Amino acid sequence: MAVVYGYRAAWRLITILIVVSLISGCASLRTPVVLTASFDPQSAAFINASGRAKISGQAFVRRNNGKLLRAVGTDVFLVPRTAYADERIAAIYGDRKQQGRGVQLPDADPLYKQNMRKTIATSGGSFSFDRVADGEYYVIAMIHLPSEVMFLQFSILERVTIENGKSVRLVMRGY
Repeated sequence: MAVVYGYRAAWRLITILIVVSLISGCASLRTPVVLTASFDPQSAAFINASGRAKISGQAFVRRNNGKLLRAVGTDVFLVPRTAYADERIAAIYGDRKQQGRGVQLPDADPLYKQNMRKTIATSGGSFSFDRVADGEYYVIAMIHLPSEVMFLQFSILERVTIENGKSVRLVMRGY
């Protein structure tokens, strides 16, 4: 029994080393992105206004085997749409709804991070933001990838517009 455990531990270690080497090797292949827009807190101020709308929904992706990966216990962000956010989102997602690979962005402006709202998805992948003011937003949900060797997650995106205080229900599928 100890020999079997030793082999399992050795294979796990080898797997971890391979994953780490692949990640570190890929880091040098990433395309650095230079952002031209700077964050303007005035343009994002509507995120702090109290509105009548609610943005709620569910976030998940379907794997090739048909199983769902839900945003369970992970962060969901409500980001006000600004020139700075548009540029960051375009670099990360392009024209897709799933996070792209191989993009190296500079760290986000700390004020950008302060001018967004965050909630935690429930066990079914549901989320909700109450008292949302009229405006254009990005909803970004983190999806956890099951792995025995390391914690991995990626994000999916939806764009949403709140008008006249009308609530919006989203089904975020990542495609």
